[in-house]
Amino acid sequence: MTESLSEMLQRMRTPQMPSAPSFEQIERSIEKVIDRFGTPQQPVEKDPERLLQEMQARIESWTWEKVPMGFVSRVGRLVFSAPWRDCSDWDLIRDFLIGELAVSTRPGLLNPFVQIYIGTFDALSSASRRLGNALEGARARLGVQWRQLVAEVPEFFDVDQAPRALAKRMMQMDDIWVGLRRIGLRMPHAPGLMDAAHLTFLTEIGPGLTQRAEIERLLSWLRPAGQPARAMGAAEAISALLRPWQRNAPPKDIQALLIDRLTELYGHPKVNRHAVWNLVDPGLEQLVLRWLMGADIRFLFRVLDEVERGHMWRDREDFWWLMYETGRIDEVWIAFNHDGFRTAMAKLSPDERRFSKRFGHQIGERDKSLLIMRIGNKIVVEGTFNFKVHIFETTDRFAPRLYQQKYDVADIRSRHSALTKSHLGDWQSWVRRHI
Repeated sequence: MTESLSEMLQRMRTPQMPSAPSFEQIERSIEKVIDRFGTPQQPVEKDPERLLQEMQARIESWTWEKVPMGFVSRVGRLVFSAPWRDCSDWDLIRDFLIGELAVSTRPGLLNPFVQIYIGTFDALSSASRRLGNALEGARARLGVQWRQLVAEVPEFFDVDQAPRALAKRMMQMDDIWVGLRRIGLRMPHAPGLMDAAHLTFLTEIGPGLTQRAEIERLLSWLRPAGQPARAMGAAEAISALLRPWQRNAPPKDIQALLIDRLTELYGHPKVNRHAVWNLVDPGLEQLVLRWLMGADIRFLFRVLDEVERGHMWRDREDFWWLMYETGRIDEVWIAFNHDGFRTAMAKLSPDERRFSKRFGHQIGERDKSLLIMRIGNKIVVEGTFNFKVHIFETTDRFAPRLYQQKYDVADIRSRHSALTKSHLGDWQSWVRRHI
């Protein structure tokens, strides 16, 4: 018997809609790629004016055939960043894009403009303010990648409040890099908004930077594990770390921590100097250099104790340490012999060994390590075992220069313009008279 249509319809079950796909694995894969290889850098536009003119012409003629969304994002990145954001010639483009953000439901348009807002953020720019307001209006239409972030930081699109709101969240995080990634900021060291949040964070954490835990938290934020050191705002961070110790010396463990980590991150101010030191107050830089002098003298003696059994250095150590403590020494550099250099390198962390220029290498006689100092207008060279004290005028073209990577004691001995003194009798008084 043929089944009727009504009977067939009665037997039909309501179709079961498949569950929404999970993007968790995709998100994890993206995070792993970013962690390993870093965030892709936006290419520099070769002809930004041409790009803007093309966009303006398309708006005026309303011609949009075969225009990829990437083209619109590139234009948006330009017109909301300096110097174009302050140019009224491109108001038509900004007005058009703001209008599109007000009505669009396309994640392909909205999501890139959140990143543009972050990267081009300037609290004093009316263009940033307009973009923030437009994205605030589009909050409910943003793609999933930004929803957690704007929920965690409700003030995110308020240019007046966003830096402080982010800084407050950063203050609550033990590991700031991980914490920001967890709430949806994939690039915590991105320019723009994160630069502003970083500076506000330094103000917030400043009063606590006499405590080791807070110092370590800031240092970890400056260079998270597996990431390059932060450059923007680094000078302000260095200043914040050093400022509490201008009048009172830090405990030895904190001083050692600051010396080791700051030179690891941004180089020795006199050797492999990073550009950020040019933005640090000279008085604070001198504070670091003085700490480095003391640390290097002590480091030299510690290494010598290990590699030169029975060396005749104890009276020399006491004398030069007294000279340092009384403020007589202006600059210090050390050059280890072969065994000392190898031992000294082994005491550094893997990162420090890879980039370190904390000391030089004496490549001549195997038993000679050198302490090279500037004391006023003199260059003084001290050495282990039977090396005499050598005193040069700083104006002497034959005087050894500090901060070199290689020295040879035979070369220094051959420079006859130096005054020399063996370590016999009251050699200390002779040194005092001639410096």
